[in-house]
Amino acid sequence: MEKPSEIIQIVGFDPQGEPEIRRTAAGRLWLVFNFMPPSWAAEAEEEWEDFDRQLEKAIGTPIVWEDREFFRIDEPAADTVAAIQRFLVDFRERHQADLNES
Repeated sequence: MEKPSEIIQIVGFDPQGEPEIRRTAAGRLWLVFNFMPPSWAAEAEEEWEDFDRQLEKAIGTPIVWEDREFFRIDEPAADTVAAIQRFLVDFRERHQADLNES
C-alpha cells in the first residue's frame, strides 16, 4: 500500500475501532477498517459478503476489496470521501435500529 499523504478519520461506524480513509499523493483512496465485520456485528451475517458492492453502489465509484479490512478506490470523485462517510454512518444506524428491534 502506498504511503498516505492524508488520513481522514471516520466517526460513528465502529466505536471500538473507527475506520479511516487514506489518500495517497496520486489521489487514490484506501478505506481501512480495524475490524471487518465491525466489532458490533455478527460475523456470520451474509450482508458482509457483498459489503464491497453495497459500498460501491452507494458512492458511485468502482472499488477493489484488497484484503479483509482494505478497500481501494483508484479514481475517486470529488465527493467520494463524503459519500463514504454518509454510507458508513447510515449503514451503522440501520444495523443499530435492527439490533434495537431484536
